[in-house]
Amino acid sequence: MGRTPTVIEIAEAVDASPKQVSECLNAFCPLVSLELEIGEEQENQLQKILPDETISAQEYVALESLQSDLQDLLATLKPNQCQVLMLQFGLSGENKLTAKQVAQRLNLSHSKVRSAYGQGIKALRREQDKIKDYLAS
Repeated sequence: MGRTPTVIEIAEAVDASPKQVSECLNAFCPLVSLELEIGEEQENQLQKILPDETISAQEYVALESLQSDLQDLLATLKPNQCQVLMLQFGLSGENKLTAKQVAQRLNLSHSKVRSAYGQGIKALRREQDKIKDYLAS
């Protein structure tokens, strides 16, 4: 398609769940030391130029847990519903897309995208008890 495939597309191609694909992709991310010396003369360390955007351990665990639970919820949807929601909300690491852009990307009619969006949201609302603790905080 001339672009990096989404997690959903990879999952469909290899007959796996999106969660399994995400775990595999995350397992092979190379680690980089914050003490890595950078610059032409190796005069700086990576940690000195990165902004300090640290979050507490509690916030980190909550975010990781939310992402995992959200992936599980999205995996319960039909593939086209999941793709539409991921693209419209920017959940696959890309920018949010409009319904028109999603229709073009997925080669669907605008009405099919609206329908998949509505059905997907409706299905997720039925399962909102699984994430209500995140919504309250």
